[in-house]
Amino acid sequence: MKNNIQLGIRASSTCGLSFDDIKVPESQVLGEIGKGYKIAIEILNEGRIGIAAQMVGLAQGALDASLPYMFERKQFGSLIGDFQGMQFQYAQIATEIEAARLLTYNAARLKQEGKGFVKEAAMAKLYSSQVAERASSKAIEWVGGVGFTREFPIEKFYRDSRIGAIYEGTSNIQLQTIAKFVKSSYTK
Repeated sequence: MKNNIQLGIRASSTCGLSFDDIKVPESQVLGEIGKGYKIAIEILNEGRIGIAAQMVGLAQGALDASLPYMFERKQFGSLIGDFQGMQFQYAQIATEIEAARLLTYNAARLKQEGKGFVKEAAMAKLYSSQVAERASSKAIEWVGGVGFTREFPIEKFYRDSRIGAIYEGTSNIQLQTIAKFVKSSYTK
């Protein structure tokens, strides 16, 4: 696999690795032999909290980058951000960002307390990645054509937001995990 230039998160170096015909000495094995999948899933579950936090920060960054523009620029004699239709949109995004932040904090709190957190981490990752994508897309619209250029950081937020629905388990995997927990609470 070639080193490809990624659509987003370009600061992250991504490349393929091949482990064909590799012999690992028993002294170098991490964990119990045959339990690698369990360890990998546990790491993914924990990582979902970090991805959720990353997506909350990304969404907040997109909002923060677009609001000054809307409160400095005028259209039809009024500030862009003062139009009721715009107010409703950025109020909705701000609310969604706060909800994503609270879902993420809750999952982190549960993990820190040693309690079950898998469902909450999946919910936080799922929702925060959706909010990041919506917030960055709206932010581009709010600042108009300049939002689609590299003159503003918003296009980077938009590119970076797509990965949230993919890594550490796709959105469909998060939904499957959440559904499993919801079902188990009703079918005991």
